[in-house]
Amino acid sequence: MFSKNWLRTASAVGLLIACVSVVAQSMIKNDFGNQLYFGTSLIAVFGYLFLTSRTKEEERDSPWWW
Repeated sequence: MFSKNWLRTASAVGLLIACVSVVAQSMIKNDFGNQLYFGTSLIAVFGYLFLTSRTKEEERDSPWWW
């Protein structure tokens, strides 16, 4: 599974790390404004990569609108 779709695995790990860091920084509530914006942009990038990375079998079996 890892060798078939390494982009999805790597983006899932990055997404989890970015989410945990944003939640931890928001709970501290110090002067982390820039880091929170950076973290939310990382969540957007990793989320996009996770949702759009598909194997050839998934692309073949997916409906036309996806």
